[in-house]
Amino acid sequence: MQVALVSDIHAHRVALEAVLAEIDRLGVDQVICLGDVVDVGPHPAQTLAILREREIVCVRGNHDPLDEGPSHAFLRDLEEWTRAQLGAEARAWLASRPLEHAVDLDGTRLHCVHGSPRSVREDVLATTPDDELDAWTRHLDFDVLACGHTHVSMARRLAGRWVVNVGSTGQPFAAPYAGEGSPVILPFFEFAIVRGGRRGPSVELRRVPADRAQVERATRESGMPHAEAWLAQWRW
Repeated sequence: MQVALVSDIHAHRVALEAVLAEIDRLGVDQVICLGDVVDVGPHPAQTLAILREREIVCVRGNHDPLDEGPSHAFLRDLEEWTRAQLGAEARAWLASRPLEHAVDLDGTRLHCVHGSPRSVREDVLATTPDDELDAWTRHLDFDVLACGHTHVSMARRLAGRWVVNVGSTGQPFAAPYAGEGSPVILPFFEFAIVRGGRRGPSVELRRVPADRAQVERATRESGMPHAEAWLAQWRW
């Protein structure tokens, strides 16, 4: 059995459609979203509609309740615009998503969260010390721990188990965002494949190239505030 993991779509319909097309081509058995479905992107309602129509399981990310309350005008305007685009029912659905989801892949135990097992706002990075990861995960029964949040993908081993950060489907970053300036968004869309079975788990990090013209056209047509500033963050 194999599962595709998407994360941090951030209301980017073009990215989600491109990744789902590749996932469909690969013939995976299930798709799971690791949170941050909306906010800071051009297509909140359309992105959510796709996930719900396909009945994709979603865990809750820190942006999904739309209660970050950012001080920066750019992010504050996007959050307010996103709330208006979605409406009350969709916002309630997003806010009600579970914080974790576990699935059995033919004996491989996959545990899905957004940030760390402890917090939706906590980073799991390639540089996170093993003892810190062990403290976060020792209460969990898993073979593969999957997360997102950082927008930077990685896969590592921890005491014989896998820890995988899917990165970002909608806005992959050149480096984890430290809260100053603007992030650099890379020209591809990320996801991961986790496989179970007799040989044990395997993890594959994958990317789909972004079509610049399509991204720019769809963003400008969306009515998203600060569209040009958002597009300027992309490194083409």
